[in-house]
Amino acid sequence: MNAIVLNSKVYPAVVSRDYSSIRAVSHPIRIKILEMLSERPMYPIEIAKRLKMIEQKVYYHINILKKAELVEEVDVRQMRGGKARLLRPVALAFGFVMPNAKGGDFVEGGDFEPFVQDGVVNARIVVGSPDPHGRSRARARDGHIAAEVAAFFAKLGSIPWPFIYEDVEVKDLRSNLILVGGPVVNVLSDRFNDYFPVRFDGRAIRSPGKEYTEDWIGFVSVSRNPLFPDSRMMMIAGKTRSGTRAASLALRRYFDEVKNKGYVIVQGFDEDGDGVVDSVELVE
Repeated sequence: MNAIVLNSKVYPAVVSRDYSSIRAVSHPIRIKILEMLSERPMYPIEIAKRLKMIEQKVYYHINILKKAELVEEVDVRQMRGGKARLLRPVALAFGFVMPNAKGGDFVEGGDFEPFVQDGVVNARIVVGSPDPHGRSRARARDGHIAAEVAAFFAKLGSIPWPFIYEDVEVKDLRSNLILVGGPVVNVLSDRFNDYFPVRFDGRAIRSPGKEYTEDWIGFVSVSRNPLFPDSRMMMIAGKTRSGTRAASLALRRYFDEVKNKGYVIVQGFDEDGDGVVDSVELVE
């Protein structure tokens, strides 16, 4: 799923390098048809009546939109004189990228069920409170990492507002949860740690077949919510803040592995020597 950002809001969109998509929407009648279909799905005869046009002319413009894959059929009904096809736009925003334009990170595939469905992020990011809290009375310092995770999910779909919560604020656990930070700094990570395929075991990180004790090891792990089986949880964490930073990089770098396997474990590195993790390598 592509996206367009307007006034700090992210919209699922059709974005193309093909000029035909621009030509298809470069006519006032076709723009009006898209606007009408964005209100609700409609049949061509309804569109013709509202535009006060003959149906054949409306079909001409609809066929151009269909050829450019900007509208789709959602239902077909047999009516007098033939079949009536219910139409809707494939997105509510459209854009064009110049052929030689260069972008940032590439994310293959938008949906990541149930965290992202149909271009909409259906989850909450939960980060530890900066105040002393939990069994360890720790202060979390992962807010900037939660922002990086939020920026990644903004590439996958439109996001709710608010999207980031402190762990002490979350009372309703029915949502899909993205937990940033381990059990020491995040009370929900502490509560649900044992349900993840990769989890904390004392001072180590344990996978199904191995144990890791290095400070700059981080992981992304997905699990069912034991309280609400239809919901999922994701933990993005490491033994240290640098390990959690490595985990956030792993989500972006090894997204397909997270989707397919349910977890990844990475080693973080500081390649430019400034004391901040800036690259990762997959270890499991």
